[in-house]
Order: sequence, then structure tokens, then C-alpha cells
Amino acid sequence: MPWTRLCYTFVLLISLTAAATAKNSPSGPPQKDGPVIVDIGFLLSNVSEISEEDETFDFEGVLSLRWQDPRLAFDPTVAGYDQRYYQGQFQFNEVFDGWWPQLILANKAGRLERQGVMLRIEPNGVVHYVEEIDASAQSRLNLRRYPFDSQTFMAIFEVLGFDSSQVQLRMDPGTTGVWTDPLHKVKVPQWHEPSLDGAVVEYAPKYMDGHVTPLTAFQVQIHMSRDPWFTLRLVALPVVIFVMLSWSVFWMDRSSVGDRMDISFIGILTVVAYQIMFSEKLPKISYITVMMSFMIISFVAMCATVLVNMRVSSLDKLGHFDAGDKVDRACRYLFPMGYALAIILTGGFIYRWG
Repeated sequence: MPWTRLCYTFVLLISLTAAATAKNSPSGPPQKDGPVIVDIGFLLSNVSEISEEDETFDFEGVLSLRWQDPRLAFDPTVAGYDQRYYQGQFQFNEVFDGWWPQLILANKAGRLERQGVMLRIEPNGVVHYVEEIDASAQSRLNLRRYPFDSQTFMAIFEVLGFDSSQVQLRMDPGTTGVWTDPLHKVKVPQWHEPSLDGAVVEYAPKYMDGHVTPLTAFQVQIHMSRDPWFTLRLVALPVVIFVMLSWSVFWMDRSSVGDRMDISFIGILTVVAYQIMFSEKLPKISYITVMMSFMIISFVAMCATVLVNMRVSSLDKLGHFDAGDKVDRACRYLFPMGYALAIILTGGFIYRWG
């Protein structure tokens, strides 16, 4: 019984303390003539992964907020300090009893981890909120120019629970940018160093009951251009070599049609196997990219050697040996020129209008 009474007393004290704290703590944004202005900024510290197949990217950075709440003002001479700090998840969640704008990542793609938080209050009630986040976001990509493409990856932050008449975001250029420390640069394999822009946009989602609520959102735009040499070295160069080797049939004896066919089909199967092996690294999209057009033209060029072999064989059977020789001699020049011209024109068209 004594232990039971002690437990009840302890729970009662906690409840009374929580009630008193809730009664005195701000339950919403400060009341002003207009909405509360929240300055927001984002410092990008890392882009760890980019998935073209899922159209997602993983990033890390420091999110900064600043607003003024007169209810949190204090007298430094009475308090004995010039700044009031709340550091870490425990102090922020359990000790700080003020209001703050809770942000969500609107285009989150499965993960949003807050690794650290710090809140600082000035005597006049200006609040500085800083947190480090590690998240995955969905962002639409245009890969028609792949692997010569440039992409804009977007992260959209919104205030949860308050419309633009209550809370408005405003970009802070002083806390927005990319980490440029020489010892810790943002560098992603196969991509050049990024640049970052920020903008606050306002939109009005329409709900099922018909009402419209205007909201403000902070859009972080990360601009990156791809370094194409990895893909060109790993894919384009071997495929070009295979195609050129398939043209060796035009120099072979016209009577060895079987050997000519073997070379052509071995080249075709090699390119197909190579493309299947590398398919996991290529973007899985339905529209034609520059790299996809190159692979299709290369495949067609190798299949065309089979048709030439069959034509030369049929001419030999008819006894038109000179005509077969002319076909081979013409193909020695037409195939390289046509192959290069088709790649340049098709790839240039897709790149121009991509």
C-alpha cells in the first residue's frame, strides 16, 4: 500500500506540473496584426545518392529558422544570461515550452531523420532554430540528354498546421547555400559540384469539401550536371569497338560466308549481353535518351552486316563476283560514315529538344 500511494502521488505531481506548464506555455503562434514571418534557410552539406530509376535523391544539410515571439522575451539582468539555449532532443522536446513552426518535407521519399537540434532565444524574443536533417526526397528528372544531362533536384519544406494568414515563410540568403569547406566539399560520383537556389512559393491546395487554404513553402533547388565520362568509358567505348570489329567482314573472302556470319552474330550477342549486364545502371524510363539512341543505332548497324553478308552470298551463288566485291568495298566506307552520321544527327536532335 505505501508503494501504491507513493506512485499515485508521483503521477499526480507530474500531471499537475504538466497542466501548469501547458497553461503558461504558448499554445500557438504569437498574435500579431499579420502572420508570423519565419525566415528560413538551408545549407547543403552532402548529396549521398541519386537514383534515376526511382527519381529520388538522398541529401543532408542544416535547416535554419528565425522568428520573433514576444512571449519568450526575458530580462538579462534578472535571468543572469544574455542568451537562452536548448540543445539536443531532450532539452528541446522536454524542457522548451514555447511555440515553434514544425516543418515537413512535402516530397519526402521514405526517410527524414533529424540528427541534431539547437534553439537559441534572444532577450527581445527572437528565436533561432537550427537542426541537421538527413532525408530522401522525390524529384522529377528529365533524362533525355543522359549522360550529358543537367538536373534540378528539389526539396519542398512546408509549415504543418498553419496557413499563410498565420505563418509565412521568407527565404534567408544568409543561411542558404552549399558547404564549401575545402575539407568537406559536396561531391557526388559521376556528378559535378552542385549549386543551390532557394525560393518561397505560395499555393492553395483544394480539399474534398471545396475549401481552399493558401500555404507557403520553401523550395530548395539543387542544380547538378552529370560527368559523362564514366558512362562513355564503360559503355560507349566498348560498344563502338564491337561495332567496328563487326565491319571486318567487309574485308574477308567472299566465299567464307559462314565465317562472316559468325563474326556478325558474335558481335550482336556480345553487345546484347553487355547491354543486359549494364541495364541496372541505366535509367529505366520509357522515352528515348541520347545513350539509348546510341545503343539502338549500334545494334542496328551490327544487324545490318548480316544483311550485307546475305547479299554478297546471293551474288556469289549467281556468279556475280564483281558485284559482291563492289558491295564489300562500298560498305567499307558507307557503314562508318552512316554510323557516325546517324549517332550525331539522332543524338543531336534528342539533345536539342530534350
